[in-house]
Amino acid sequence: MKKTGIAVLALLMIATFAVANEHGGPGGPGAGPGGRGIEGDGHLNVAADGTVIVRRAAASSTTATPVAEVIAIRNGAVAWSATLPSPRTEVELSGTQVIEVTDTTASGASTPTTGLTALNVSNGAQAWTLSITGRVEDLTPYSGGTYAVVIIPATTTGGTATRNLVAISSTGVITSTVAF
Repeated sequence: MKKTGIAVLALLMIATFAVANEHGGPGGPGAGPGGRGIEGDGHLNVAADGTVIVRRAAASSTTATPVAEVIAIRNGAVAWSATLPSPRTEVELSGTQVIEVTDTTASGASTPTTGLTALNVSNGAQAWTLSITGRVEDLTPYSGGTYAVVIIPATTTGGTATRNLVAISSTGVITSTVAF
């Protein structure tokens, strides 16, 4: 009986570790900006209306460069799809919007820039775009929009990076920024 209990406990621990790494655990597949985002192909998020949002790699018919898409599935059929600006674009579900997070840093720039684009879950139409100075490291939805953790690297060697918590409304307007 004692060996069985230990074996069951060991299996539960292994299963818990596997689930954490497979479904948005630290550094695991599917870990988007907020650790719950849709980064890896096949990772699903479900909107409040039951729409399933999935990101997938797609072959381009016009170039040799791989592309990525976000797909919305509703009532057993594809409701809409959108090509992402870059194969590395991450996607986060926030309320009734899918937010694309893309590094838009210009070549040779000293400070990174992140582009955010929100698509309506209902039809895939662009709701808003926003450019943020710094690298968006985390997105977390809240009832009125999305919080973003933004890191701006130090401008000098040995300097300290700036970290900000940025509140973004569901209309794409920055409502507050707090350094931490």
